Amino acid sequence: MEKTIRRVMYDKSYTYTYRTGMSEGPILGNHMHIYYEFLQLIEGNALYNVEGTEYEISSGDLLITNPNEFHFITFPKKSVYHRQFLQIHSSFVSSMNPHILDTLNVRKFGTNNRIPAEIFNKYNLGDIFKGVEHYSANPTDDTDFMVSTYAAQLVVKLSEILKKEFLVNDTSSKNKHIKEIQNYIEQNFTRNLNIDDIAEHMFLNKSYISRLFKSETGLTISVYINMRRVMMAKNLLLAGENAMDIFYQCGFSDYTTFYRVFKKYTDMSPKQFKKKHSNI
Repeated sequence: MEKTIRRVMYDKSYTYTYRTGMSEGPILGNHMHIYYEFLQLIEGNALYNVEGTEYEISSGDLLITNPNEFHFITFPKKSVYHRQFLQIHSSFVSSMNPHILDTLNVRKFGTNNRIPAEIFNKYNLGDIFKGVEHYSANPTDDTDFMVSTYAAQLVVKLSEILKKEFLVNDTSSKNKHIKEIQNYIEQNFTRNLNIDDIAEHMFLNKSYISRLFKSETGLTISVYINMRRVMMAKNLLLAGENAMDIFYQCGFSDYTTFYRVFKKYTDMSPKQFKKKHSNI
């Protein structure tokens, strides 16, 4: 039996979803978000790929992804997929403490994304999700405040887990450079952006930032930019836009390049993608 609870704050600062259903094959394909996502698999088994790192996840595990961290889930066979997830924008909790997200932000992309069930239970993270579920299923005037409080507790607990269980304490300039590169790309990928622009903006050698970005994320800067553009195009297509009308606003100079890059990263043409997902 399928069951869904969904709560979205009016300004979309957070989204909580509790869902049971059957799943098979890839879900959404390779994608990323502009928010932090905390997904707990309550029942089922799946493969979770983050920035090229593959995790086998099972009941009780928690998955963490940061903004701009590419990921996708695959199910080897048709099975029950019972999960809950909380998605939050940084402003939703950082207003309480501007440094609350620091430990999550220095975690290298594609590493330490999986919190095993035993650690999830050891730190009583289930109590936090139960609170979020309760207020989302029974909304009151206090729901958004209570969810923000629970979200802050979750981030604090996860920071503690990453430090104690995974020894994530790196606050080096490397990680700061990566975040600055990603932020600059996020603000400028819809224009004619290249590595020279980024190097000039950061006052760093382009060879250095190319090597640094590849070593820390597993992707070249050009691939990252194109994947971000394709992600925007997919969202616009899902919103009903036509491919010929969106390629320029996604940062592509011509339709031929857009078509080639889109097909490279999705294994289908824009038209095929739109048709497939319009039937879901």
